[in-house]
Amino acid sequence: MKKLVFVVIGIIAVIGLLTAFDGDGRRYNDCDQHPMKGKMFKDGGHPGMMQGMHNDGYQMMCEELDLTDEQQEQMEDLRIKNKKEMITAKANLELLEIDKRSAMKDKDFKQAKAVTKKIFEKKQDIAISRIEQHEQRWSILTPEQKEKAEELKGEHHSPKRKMMKRK
Repeated sequence: MKKLVFVVIGIIAVIGLLTAFDGDGRRYNDCDQHPMKGKMFKDGGHPGMMQGMHNDGYQMMCEELDLTDEQQEQMEDLRIKNKKEMITAKANLELLEIDKRSAMKDKDFKQAKAVTKKIFEKKQDIAISRIEQHEQRWSILTPEQKEKAEELKGEHHSPKRKMMKRK
């Protein structure tokens, strides 16, 4: 009887392992096999539902702040410029990650450390760039629009604060 129990548990464990490692190892955003692709990805674009919600929020913010046509054009130019910069920066970061994995595979630890330093420098550059982007957008606004933006930001974050206080 004990042998039968061990055999059944062993079979269940093997099946569990096989299903855990099912597939060819690709990440979902590298291929078209994601189970929620049609529901979550807008037009096969950015993975996740937040992009569409972010764009809607951006439009609402522009309307609420009553941006002039010139301000809207400046904001759009900044958005496009910054998006291109981020694409390049993230691609360079991925290349560095590949170099690091290659160095680790070759047991070249000195090279892996050097590449890791470059990775964190690139991440720091990206973080600083995001702050500068925010500063550039902020400089486009008039003092009244900045005040209104602060009010909207407070309204936007207030439910989170209430939920955090309850916990």
